[in-house]
Amino acid sequence: MVIGLVKLHLEKIQPPRALFVPFEFGRPVGAPDDSDLQLEVLTQALNLIETQTEAGTIVEFDKEDPRATPDPEWIPPAIEAADNIAAEVLALKPNYQRQCVDKSRTAVGVSKLKIADAADLFDTIAAGEAPSITREGISANVMMRLAMDDLKAYYIEAALADGTPSSRQIYDWLWDDTLLGRQIKELRVRFMESNDNKLEKIGTSYCVPHRWR
Repeated sequence: MVIGLVKLHLEKIQPPRALFVPFEFGRPVGAPDDSDLQLEVLTQALNLIETQTEAGTIVEFDKEDPRATPDPEWIPPAIEAADNIAAEVLALKPNYQRQCVDKSRTAVGVSKLKIADAADLFDTIAAGEAPSITREGISANVMMRLAMDDLKAYYIEAALADGTPSSRQIYDWLWDDTLLGRQIKELRVRFMESNDNKLEKIGTSYCVPHRWR
């Protein structure tokens, strides 16, 4: 039994049983913290094992993710016009801390850098320097990518502190209205033009989602 987000893929692969869900990538059972919807998706998927006996059957889940609906009351975090990412990160700190207290967890930390150090790293890279921070067994390029993931997670969690914005609202804000988003988009172009094959691959595949390029 497979839960799938792309119906065309399910049609081509033809698993024994499949539940197609009309959710965003990364959310095969629905939005975070919506345990009722997640349980409903999993229950329907597992029921296919008993009810669907014809190979290649695709059943469509009949509900949309309610978190995909924009929140008209949501107001993006106030960051004003920061001169650098370090200043922007500092401005977002109260929002980020409130969200951490509310949810008792955070996705920030994959680079094992302090968020201020991750911000400083990106400020130096944006100024034209090459990635320089390494960790045992991890190259400077990979550390930069992990730091970028931490910064994006930090901004997203800060945006979730007030209201229930849709992911589209959050990403529009991140990529269009923050200095971090604009600088990552600029760095993507620079990396794609680099003679360093690993940097070129990061720019091509890992920096900015297609919708916001």
